[in-house]
Amino acid sequence: MFTIKKIRPMFTGVITTAYTFSEDQRTSAGLYTGGKRKGDLNPYQWVVSVGNTVTGLKEGDIVYINFNRYAKAKHVPGSINDDNIQKDNMSITYEIPFIDVDGKTYLRLQNSDIEFVVEEFDGIDEGGLLE
Repeated sequence: MFTIKKIRPMFTGVITTAYTFSEDQRTSAGLYTGGKRKGDLNPYQWVVSVGNTVTGLKEGDIVYINFNRYAKAKHVPGSINDDNIQKDNMSITYEIPFIDVDGKTYLRLQNSDIEFVVEEFDGIDEGGLLE
């Protein structure tokens, strides 16, 4: 067994932090805001390393990630409807590639997963990253 200390992705690969929301994000009425529950991946992450053919990104950039490429739809057993027929419910899960480097978990993505780079910002918290 060995511990990876530092990595550089190949070609169009990008390594980012893997920050999650530290608490549920809710509206003033108490409703969950879309996809922002405790433990869910935050779409805003820091770039840790980039592949040698990636342009427009550098280490330390804050980026917005589109996780749609990693979405997988599957049927799960559902409830019984009014006609006593069991229906399947569609469930969406995300199979996002992670990698552990020196005891920390990172995301292993492609540059096409990045929607945009944040150029200016206020009030950032490195641990929670733009919650």
